[in-house]
Amino acid sequence: MFDLVFVGKFPYNGQVVEGSVAIEEGKIVRFSKGELKGEKILRLGRGQVLLPGMIDVHVHLRDFEESHKETVKSGTMAAIHGGITTVFDMPNTRPPVMDERTFRLRGRIFRRSYADYALGFLLAGNCEEAKAVKADFYKAFMGASTGGIFSEDFEADYSCAPGPLHVHAEEASLIIRFPERPPIVEVVAIRKALDAAERIKKRLHICHVSTAEGLKEILKRGFSWVSFEVTPHHLFLTRRDYERNPFLKVYPPLRDEKDRRFLWEHIKDVPVIASDHAPHTPEDKEGGAAGLPGLETELALLLDAVNRGLLTLWDVVEKTALNPARLFCLKTKGFSEGKDADIIVVDLKREWVVRADDFYTKAGWSPYEGWRLKGKVIMTFLRGELVMEEDEIIGRPRGERVAKENGA
Repeated sequence: MFDLVFVGKFPYNGQVVEGSVAIEEGKIVRFSKGELKGEKILRLGRGQVLLPGMIDVHVHLRDFEESHKETVKSGTMAAIHGGITTVFDMPNTRPPVMDERTFRLRGRIFRRSYADYALGFLLAGNCEEAKAVKADFYKAFMGASTGGIFSEDFEADYSCAPGPLHVHAEEASLIIRFPERPPIVEVVAIRKALDAAERIKKRLHICHVSTAEGLKEILKRGFSWVSFEVTPHHLFLTRRDYERNPFLKVYPPLRDEKDRRFLWEHIKDVPVIASDHAPHTPEDKEGGAAGLPGLETELALLLDAVNRGLLTLWDVVEKTALNPARLFCLKTKGFSEGKDADIIVVDLKREWVVRADDFYTKAGWSPYEGWRLKGKVIMTFLRGELVMEEDEIIGRPRGERVAKENGA
């Protein structure tokens, strides 16, 4: 008899099936089309589906000197609330994670994490420091963004990265000429990054692709060692939204409808969807800060898109859980037997209205305030333990650092 058995609908081999998922000692141990026996049985209701917890590979949790914007505690509570069980912590903090001392300090404050996590390290001419730490991934900015630090020799930083490199692709020289950051700023940087990838042939992940031309460049090259992500805000918002609401300033900026439409037309080619959760308070936004909060709306927006026929549930599973686990060699993550029981229960039929007052993030506002969405996360399990139910976080922080496959 298993510790816990979920009975109901769940995704399996590309489709949604009816059956059971058995959990033992925090691991998924069996899938069955029949009903398995367990010490505890959780039967899903009508309209409810069991899904793998989301792995968000692009999250800014602030903390350090910017704890008024977000902390590891508040940000990972927001993640769990939104159905995200693993977060990749971006290192352009204040102070930035660019040396061994700061990296160790960052690791210590993650004892407050409610979600599992991967720790990043910022590369900008500090190759020896990068080699001294064992980060889970590395980050480089090709042009200044939040924090202002960027790689002045991208190819050298890419060559030296001891592990997967995530790149913010906006060309520094063009940002100076075009501070509004039109599409060419991203497109030129993506071409430059891909040219380097063709020569260096190391794992590269291009963050928040927002333009039709940028996506075309990546798909045209088709390098197996290059992956990329798109964000919900570039899928669901446009420049016109920003013109109506200057709080929607973000880097790269929201684009024209034609770019947004192109991303959707090629959504099957997109391997990863990530939030780029970048919280700023309303006061920060009034001062011109760039970045949007998104942990607690990301999955709900995608579920709403499923209900509208824009995506399938399997698309969501692949782009938010299976592909991130595979691409970043996460040893215990992924929705299969022997992997961590990071599981969420969603109600595809539940309608709700986005209210920032109901969220755990410190941002205090949402780009989607007042939107009515269909589809909601109602339970979150981390390694088999219930950590969120009906908007309430349960228990204490129990997040752990991700384990990587040997050699990853």
